[in-house]
Amino acid sequence: MSGADFKLAQKFSCEQKDADKSKQVFLNTLAVLAVNFYCQCLKVETNLEESTIGHYNRRILMDSADLKIDVLGKLECRPVLPNENICYVPSEVWSDRVGYVVVEIDEEAKKAILFGFVEQIETNELPLAQLPDIDNLLDLLLLAKNKQFLERIFAKNWDNNISKRILDAKQQKFFCLNDPALPTIDKSITSPLYKAKYITLKRRTFILFVRITPTKEGKFQLLVEVESDRGEKIPSDLNLKLLSLSDQTLNASQTKRGNYISLNYNLQLGESFQIQVKRADESHTEQFSFD
Repeated sequence: MSGADFKLAQKFSCEQKDADKSKQVFLNTLAVLAVNFYCQCLKVETNLEESTIGHYNRRILMDSADLKIDVLGKLECRPVLPNENICYVPSEVWSDRVGYVVVEIDEEAKKAILFGFVEQIETNELPLAQLPDIDNLLDLLLLAKNKQFLERIFAKNWDNNISKRILDAKQQKFFCLNDPALPTIDKSITSPLYKAKYITLKRRTFILFVRITPTKEGKFQLLVEVESDRGEKIPSDLNLKLLSLSDQTLNASQTKRGNYISLNYNLQLGESFQIQVKRADESHTEQFSFD
C-alpha cells in the first residue's frame, strides 16, 4: 500500500475522539483502499465517493467498509490484523452487499493482503480457516469489468431514447408471448444488457436487437435478432453473422423465420466479436472489442 493510503487513513482516524473508533476507521479505510487498488489493477471502475469512507457522518456513525463498484454494487472490505483467527462482521453490513472481502492489514510492513472472499454472511464472526480464497472475487470483478465495458459501448454507439422506444413497442407487441428477446427489469450483475437500433440496407429499414446476458460461470449469452421495421418478411438475401475481429465466422446457433433472423452464442469473458448484417453488397457491422 502507498504512503498516501496510510496518510488518508490516519487523517480519517484523527477525526475520532474515541481510541477504539479511531482504530476502526483507520483499518476500515485501509481495507477499502486495498480492495480499490486491486480493482484498479483489473481496470474495474469503482466509486470511492459513494462509499462509507467518503462521507464524514457515515464514518462516525457506522462500522462499514464498503466499496461501491459500478454495475455490481457494494463490496464490504473487512480488515483483520496478522495472526488473528476471526474476522468481525457487524450485523449492520449483513445486507445490501454483493460480497465480503477479508483484508489482512500489516501496519508495520505497510502492506495489505486480500485474504479471502464470501458472497453471503449470517454471523458476526467469520473463522479465517474456513474462508474461501479470492478466486470467486476475481470472477465477480471480471464480470463487472466486462459489463461496465459493454455499457460504455452501448452508450457510445446506441441512442438510448431510440432504443427504449423500439424495446417498449416490442414489449407491448409480445406482452403475452414467451419471447426470448424481451427486455428484463432485473438490475443485478447478471441481468441482460439489451439494446435496439434501426439500420438501413438496400434502402430498406431493419431493426437490430442485441441482448447480452452475463453469467457467474464466466460467460456471456449473446442473442442477436434482426427483423423488418414494418413486420414484413425478411428478404432471402439478408444474412446475419457473428465474426471474430479477424473476420473469422464464429459457430453461432442461427434461426431464420418469416419475419426475423436471430443467432445465439456463448461468449467467454473478454472475448471480442463483431455482428454483421449483410444484404447483397451492403453490410452493417457492430464491433465489441475488449481491449
